[in-house]
Amino acid sequence: MTDLNFSDLCDDSGNVVTSKLVDQFYDSGILLFKDPRLRSFVGALSVSPDKTPVQHHSLASNSLLSRISPDQLSTLLQDHPLALQVLTKGLVVGDFKTFKEDVIAAFDSVRKDGSGEITTYIPGLSTYDTNKWSVSFCSVDGQVVALGDYKDTFTLQSVTKPILYGIMCDAVGTDTVHRYVGKEPSGFGFNKIVLGYGDVPHNPLINIGAITVASLVLPDESISDRFEFCYSKYKDLACNMSPGGISFNNVVYLSEKHNGHRNYAIGHYLLNKGCIDASSTGRLMEILELYFQLCSIEVDTRTVAAMGATLANGGKNVFTGEEVLSKNTVQNMLSLMYSCGMYDYSGEWSFEIGLPAKSGVSGVIMVILPNLGSLAMWSPPLDHYGNSVRGLGFTRNLLSRFKNDTAHQSVFHPFSSKRATFSSNHVLTTIGMRCPTRNLHTVRGRREFSTSAGLAVQNCASPTAQGCSYSGGLAMLGWKFTRGLSRAFPRL
Repeated sequence: MTDLNFSDLCDDSGNVVTSKLVDQFYDSGILLFKDPRLRSFVGALSVSPDKTPVQHHSLASNSLLSRISPDQLSTLLQDHPLALQVLTKGLVVGDFKTFKEDVIAAFDSVRKDGSGEITTYIPGLSTYDTNKWSVSFCSVDGQVVALGDYKDTFTLQSVTKPILYGIMCDAVGTDTVHRYVGKEPSGFGFNKIVLGYGDVPHNPLINIGAITVASLVLPDESISDRFEFCYSKYKDLACNMSPGGISFNNVVYLSEKHNGHRNYAIGHYLLNKGCIDASSTGRLMEILELYFQLCSIEVDTRTVAAMGATLANGGKNVFTGEEVLSKNTVQNMLSLMYSCGMYDYSGEWSFEIGLPAKSGVSGVIMVILPNLGSLAMWSPPLDHYGNSVRGLGFTRNLLSRFKNDTAHQSVFHPFSSKRATFSSNHVLTTIGMRCPTRNLHTVRGRREFSTSAGLAVQNCASPTAQGCSYSGGLAMLGWKFTRGLSRAFPRL
């Protein structure tokens, strides 16, 4: 290991002050005492009965040694790569302090926005407080921001749709799923009773498509087994980083079940058209119940951000390292979220923001920044499209803070070879930044996204998107994500 300089953490006697060490983790966005990857690291620093414990504001109990020697810390870091990343400033969001300040400023900019209306067609959602507002961020390295009412819970609603789609693509195969549902934006409302070309639903992110995908879940098993199969995957995506974790809201579920007349109509329409395999009305009701149940999964913004970070990390859970979803499946999920994720506002969102996202009528929005992390927003008042007013305002404001800003150095650390890759080829992408300003420049990264048909990159010496040629479809970071961030990070 390269010699490390701990002088900033040491006292006059040359020993590392543990409270300063703890501060460095929290200043980097890593929740030292909550992150499961650091349990053994914390355990190794734990105090013995004859030692003096550290006094620190972040500790529930003062159980760490007050000081350790630099040699002890160096030895400890050899077995804890995440801790080494923190102390060598090797995390994906390098200047976390600046980034957090921008998130807080964007959060505050829309706090007093009282416009929008709460959903009433689902009675279980109509009791939300219009003043509730929370934002969380989780990076692919597990750096966390949580603001506002982040402890308050809400149901996923339509944010469940891309997750259900991803689970089933891995379970039965993408080709099988797309025999029953398409990939195109519908151009209609999310609950419209209409089929697309080939007499299949346009895409899995509208009600008629999600209900169709729900019909594919373990058709020979009981409804309880089907729900548990999906529910366990949802938990694997999030790793229960917040105390509430993932739960189930029975009130909202019963509300949807008793008032979901249009969804019942969609189910019968699908049955009539032969789009779902339901040999009886009873089987159809079970499919709809599963759909209602998955929409009623309860989370907070920290949980949604952690789930989104797993998607941003190519399907690998940030905190456990488990591959929850395959990389190809995640790519397909993000492609659909980019084009179909924001209801009838999807085209405008893609044009204006340019990032994969999914919203729900509970007021939640999940935004994916591939290879970087995920933002989760929740505020119940919705615009006429069904998207959170504060959530949209926050996203616009945050991106605007990276325009023509020469006051600070770049927020994001350049991507390195140890990051997850989405293909075997090395691709030049315009997503990482280490430059004098927070403007986007071309860097050579080794985190790659490509379509199933392959990705060719040519003439990429130029920092312009036009300098790259993409074959086989759109590349998530080669075109979509770069196009979105190029609006937020104009090149010098």
